[in-house]
Amino acid sequence: MTTVTSLNPESQADAAKFGSTANYIADGLVQGQLIFPDVTPTYQLWGLFLSPFWLLPGPSGFYGRVGNAFLGAFAVYNVYIIARAYHSDQAGALAVAPLIFYPSIVAVHSTLLREAIILFGITTAVRLVIVPPQKRIRWLLYGAAIIVLYVAHIQRPDNSVIYIAAFGVGAFVYAVEAGYVSKRMIGVTAVFSPFFAIVSWSFVQSGLEYLSYIRDVRGGGRTDYLVAIIPQTLPELAAFSWVGAAYFLYAPFPWMVETIPDLLISFEGLVTMGFTITALWGVRTLAQKNKPVAAALVVGLVLAVVFYGVGTVNYGTGMRHRQMFSWIIFLLGGIGIAENVRVLGLSDLQTDETASN
Repeated sequence: MTTVTSLNPESQADAAKFGSTANYIADGLVQGQLIFPDVTPTYQLWGLFLSPFWLLPGPSGFYGRVGNAFLGAFAVYNVYIIARAYHSDQAGALAVAPLIFYPSIVAVHSTLLREAIILFGITTAVRLVIVPPQKRIRWLLYGAAIIVLYVAHIQRPDNSVIYIAAFGVGAFVYAVEAGYVSKRMIGVTAVFSPFFAIVSWSFVQSGLEYLSYIRDVRGGGRTDYLVAIIPQTLPELAAFSWVGAAYFLYAPFPWMVETIPDLLISFEGLVTMGFTITALWGVRTLAQKNKPVAAALVVGLVLAVVFYGVGTVNYGTGMRHRQMFSWIIFLLGGIGIAENVRVLGLSDLQTDETASN
């Protein structure tokens, strides 16, 4: 349906341009040349990834959409495996339910947009690192994690700070728990933390300027919100961060609904709010089992929603971008629900499997 109709609005605009870029590159490859159309590097890079589908006989756009759908499905499987590893099958089923049934996710992953491969790269890397592997292949899996995360990174380089911070915090907490970092070293780090803050001030300020610039230039569409608010200082960023994060994660709110698709996405926001509340339970449960993993996921999620909350001014864009990180909310929320609420059917299945073993 996406290939031959315009029923899916996500299949237009950027998705169509990615397809035409891939077609152009494929035509050059047939002639033995790697040539790019006059488009931005973003279109060139993802178009290059898609171009092999245009080398195949038949409906190339359909092949590309099916390929994206498989990547999205594998990302869903990754989330299920993580939730099952740290809690239960019930937690896994609850965590992936929104990823399977949200109309916005189904719509985006059935197009030629980059969101599916980015979500695949992030969730695969996290799964390979935090799901306990066999010791003999651990470093092989870590290498594979670096590769898939790099694929996600080059598609959206802005996320690099989020990746580094999340894995860095997780590694630090692990080092502390394992005794590699003594309390004295933590104290020395705390003493010198003001110096580190001063050194990083210019970096933080330049990041804020970039986010403000992105927020300023992205306005102008039907789904805009709060376009007049552009944080210029760190106090302004702190004051606006929670508002921007809320809009990024849950918009459109009821007063913003104008069309049927808006209404569907607004229902998704309500469900995500529920998962956010139960995620507080999930964080506590996960921290009791593995503090480094819980710390890494929470830091990555918080940084992502703050950064994207500041840089996003319309819920059309936000709906696509939050898919890269909302899976963490669903993961933690699924664990929280499974830990505190007995879900008929799912819990019975879990009990039966335990008894049979």
